[in-house]
Amino acid sequence: MRTFLILTVMATGINLLINLPAIASEPGKLPAQMQLTRIAADKWRADYSFSEAISRFSMPAAGDYRSTAWKPLTTGVHYQAEPSAQPDQPIDSYILAQPARQLSFEITSYNGFAQKNYSPNNRYSNGGAGIYMGFFDGDVQEGGKTRGMNLTVSYQGLPGETVIPPPSFSDAERSLRAYAYFGPQKPVLAGAAKLVLDPATPEWLARLILDTTSTMSAYFSSNYQRPLLRELVLMISVTDTSSPGFSMKGGATNGQITFRLSGKAMLNEHPAIRHLVQKLVAHEMAHIWQENVSQGGIGDEPAWIHEGGAEAMAIEALKNTGIWTAEEAVTYQTNASATCKKITSQSDPYHYAYACGLQKFMALNVDIPLLWRSLISETGQSGQPYSEAMLVSVSQRLRNNPSVSK
Repeated sequence: MRTFLILTVMATGINLLINLPAIASEPGKLPAQMQLTRIAADKWRADYSFSEAISRFSMPAAGDYRSTAWKPLTTGVHYQAEPSAQPDQPIDSYILAQPARQLSFEITSYNGFAQKNYSPNNRYSNGGAGIYMGFFDGDVQEGGKTRGMNLTVSYQGLPGETVIPPPSFSDAERSLRAYAYFGPQKPVLAGAAKLVLDPATPEWLARLILDTTSTMSAYFSSNYQRPLLRELVLMISVTDTSSPGFSMKGGATNGQITFRLSGKAMLNEHPAIRHLVQKLVAHEMAHIWQENVSQGGIGDEPAWIHEGGAEAMAIEALKNTGIWTAEEAVTYQTNASATCKKITSQSDPYHYAYACGLQKFMALNVDIPLLWRSLISETGQSGQPYSEAMLVSVSQRLRNNPSVSK
C-alpha cells in the first residue's frame, strides 16, 4: 500500500500528484478474551483466547510471582525471564512452540509481595481471596509484530461463591488495574461504599473501619457533589496476627480500595493504630473521588499533586466530621511540615509527595472541597490529568472569585 500527497499550486491551478513511501504505523491492540476460574481453594485457571495466533506472551515481571505460581497448561509453552529496555523492570515471557490462539495457565495462591508493586493475592481467613488483575495483561507477538492487548475478562467462582469483579472503565486496560474477589462473603453497606471485611479482623478494628468508611463515604458524597460513577468496594484482608507490630498495606486502585492487615499489635485497641487507620481510609477514599471522572484524573504529573491533595482532602474531612479533633488535625499538619523541611523531591520522593504536597495545598489558602470540586470538574471536562498548571489556574480563579464553583 502506498500513500499519496496532493500539492495544489495556487498560481497556476496545477495539481501535482507525488508518490511517497508508506508511513509505518504502530500495530493496533490485539482483541483478546480471558476467563479466570477458581478451580480449588488455592488454584485458579486463566484461559486466554486471542483473535489471531500468537507466538509469545510477555508481561512486566512481578517478583517471582509467575515463575513460582503460574504453570502453563498449553502444550509446547515454556517460561523465560528476559531483560527489558528498563534495567529495573524485567519481563516474564511465555514462548509458544507453535503459534496458537488459545493459551491456558494454572495459578496457585501466592503469599509473597511483588517488590514496589501490588500484592498478587490478598488471602482471607475464611478462604476468600483478592486477585490483582493487572498482572494478567501484557503484550503478544503476532505475525512478527509486538502488539498490546485489548483484553476483556470474565470470572467464575466455586459453586455458590461470591465473585466481585474490578470496577468497569471504558478503557479495558484500566479496568484490570484492580482486584477481583472470590469468596464466601457478601459485601455489607458502609455509607456510599460496600465493604468485604475479613472475619479475622479484631472486633474493635472491624467496627472502626466500618464506622470510618461509612462516615467518610457519606461526607465525600455530600461535599464533593458528584455521585460515584462506579460502585465503591473496600476489601480488607488479614494476613496474620502473630508478627510483631502492625502493618496496613494497600490503597486505592481505580475505583476500589484494598487493605491487607497484619501484626499482633492490632489485637488490642491502640490510639496510634486507630489514628493511622482513620487517616488511611480517608486518604484512599479521597483518591476515589479524584478519579471519579469519565476521563482525565490522576496521570503522570508529579505525585505531590494527587497525594498531597488527598492528604488535604482527608484531614479536612476527618476534622469536619469530628472523627479527629481540630488539635489532632493541626498536629498532623505540623508533623508533616517538619518532615517536609528535612527532605527534597530528590532525597525522599515518597514522603515529599505526601508531606510537602500537603504543605503546598495548605499554602494555597483555598477551601479544600471547593478547590477539589473545581479540579475534578476541570479534568473531567478537558480530559487532561491533574497538573501543577491546572492547580495554579483553578486556585487563582477561586481566590479572585470565591463564589465560583464549577
